[in-house]
Amino acid sequence: MSNIIKYGVAFPHFRIADNILHPRLGRKGKHAVCYTDEDIITLAYQACSNLKIVENIDAILFATTTPVFSDRYHASFLADLLGLPNGIFAIDLGTTPRAGTDALILADKLIKSGVHKNVLVIAVNVNFPPIGNEISTSFGHGAVALIVSNEKGLAEITDSQSFSSAIAEEFIYKGEDVQYDARFARTAGFVTNIGLALKKNNINPTSVNNLIVNSLYAKLAFGQFKKSGFDIEKQLSKDTVTPDFGHTGACHGLLLLINAIESQSGSTVLFDYFNGTNVISLSSQAVIAYPVLKNVHATFLDSYQDYLQLRKQGNFESKSYHSHEMFSSEMLQEREKDNLVYLKGFECVSCGTVYFMKAARCNSCHKTEFKTKQLSKTGTVFTITSEHYFPASFSPTNMVVVDLDGGGRITVQQTDDMFQNENTILKIGDKVSLVYRKMMENDKKPNYFWKCKKL
Repeated sequence: MSNIIKYGVAFPHFRIADNILHPRLGRKGKHAVCYTDEDIITLAYQACSNLKIVENIDAILFATTTPVFSDRYHASFLADLLGLPNGIFAIDLGTTPRAGTDALILADKLIKSGVHKNVLVIAVNVNFPPIGNEISTSFGHGAVALIVSNEKGLAEITDSQSFSSAIAEEFIYKGEDVQYDARFARTAGFVTNIGLALKKNNINPTSVNNLIVNSLYAKLAFGQFKKSGFDIEKQLSKDTVTPDFGHTGACHGLLLLINAIESQSGSTVLFDYFNGTNVISLSSQAVIAYPVLKNVHATFLDSYQDYLQLRKQGNFESKSYHSHEMFSSEMLQEREKDNLVYLKGFECVSCGTVYFMKAARCNSCHKTEFKTKQLSKTGTVFTITSEHYFPASFSPTNMVVVDLDGGGRITVQQTDDMFQNENTILKIGDKVSLVYRKMMENDKKPNYFWKCKKL
């Protein structure tokens, strides 16, 4: 038996509406878009932080079609950020937007085989369409993290299968999009493969409460579902994720499953198609009291120019600007990882004064004995200054000194501050939270650190 026992999602703070991308078409869709210091690593970390991992994770699976690394495992990188054990079973999956449900199927098999007990599944995508083609591409940025376990949880995975297809309606070859004749490919590929999945998968349509079809061509298969015994009008779950966030690629199928868990109890079956079909059956007992997908707040971009600035990272993409080689000592980062990454500070044994960086002696009582203390990720602005020299997409860079709740003082940059207004301008005494972001948007190395944003 395998169960989804916990999940977390993460979306960027900024969003753009279709009527901004193309005012005359009258569409009502929205797209979550990353800030300049966000990528799949920061979104994945945020999703895992929202998950609040407490279980003994013994495997991590990372799914994306938009990797930031080549020849380096994202799963291992995230495992290290999360403080998971060295040598943990870590696998990257990619190639198609089915990668997220590929990871869930693999986790299901690992749990049911008894090889692992708690598998962390992460799916994330950050993909910008070509400039000018945004309105024809249902893109969106987001991340999902969930734990699959042999313990009882929110939903039981009753079955999971994958049906491959050699016929592809579209794919990428040598960096270029390849598309076959749509009438042939979508019939020979999509319809045929869905038919194979319906035939070989042992599903009783009358016992299904929620039918989910994750495909751009879902309507083409409605006839086959009806012939198999499904009542499309009553059983088909509407995709409410895409209108709010856009199509989020590798994590979209998992988001649709989470949406079903949050909104309806009973039996759910997902058909996740892209050049093949993944079929995942869930059984959930209760509706979630506080659905996370219904409580995501965002700031909307007012103009296409703002969107271009976000995706082009200000002036960093101009021909006259060169990327910076930031000083970065891997040895120093590894030695100080507990402090810099895991936010473990130092508490004076004598008087209890807390420090972010270890001092030679306590400034309060002048004693020299300290013990480790886990620092908070929330705090209060002690002081703030604007730095105009430091290179940033949206100058100036606001440097904030934060008194962390429970002790400790840290100096960090402010983020999500593209629009300087009453919602973003920080003042002394404001409450802030720490978030994991890229230090510089135009760096040549993966330099990640903590920044702050207004609560």
